[in-house]
Amino acid sequence: MTAPVFVSGALTWWSGLYTDHHAVSVTVRFLHLAGLLLGGGTALAADRQLLAAARGGVAPRESALALARSAHRIVVPALAVMALTGGLMAAADLETFLHSRLFWIKMVVVGLLLTNGGLLVLAERAAVGGNIDRVWTRLRVASAASLALWLAALLAGTWLTVAA
Repeated sequence: MTAPVFVSGALTWWSGLYTDHHAVSVTVRFLHLAGLLLGGGTALAADRQLLAAARGGVAPRESALALARSAHRIVVPALAVMALTGGLMAAADLETFLHSRLFWIKMVVVGLLLTNGGLLVLAERAAVGGNIDRVWTRLRVASAASLALWLAALLAGTWLTVAA
């Protein structure tokens, strides 16, 4: 019984802080957008490189794989920042977001993005040391899906800010 009271109190406190202090809400939104810009931008660049390399020879493919592996050092922490700040923004107006169909659509898109990211990593690992066309087909499909899902998440998030 005390946990729900504590959670309710914490949500009320956070909502008040977020709503009443513009510096807090602007900082949280900035960090969310910075994560999107850095993580999404890095992922899009790596996806584009993988798509281009899929039609190339061994050297472009190895270069694209190296870029994709190094991109994870930026994309994963950026996703963590986005998850934290997204959770904070949702917690500031939980009643609105829990009942928003658009919010849940965005969460599904984010879930698909994370799942696709895992599949992309598995395909990258399968492609290391080999030049197997079937693996590169998986990489090409996962990269194209990644591009579409990052943009879909951006669209849903933009739409959500207008609708909320």
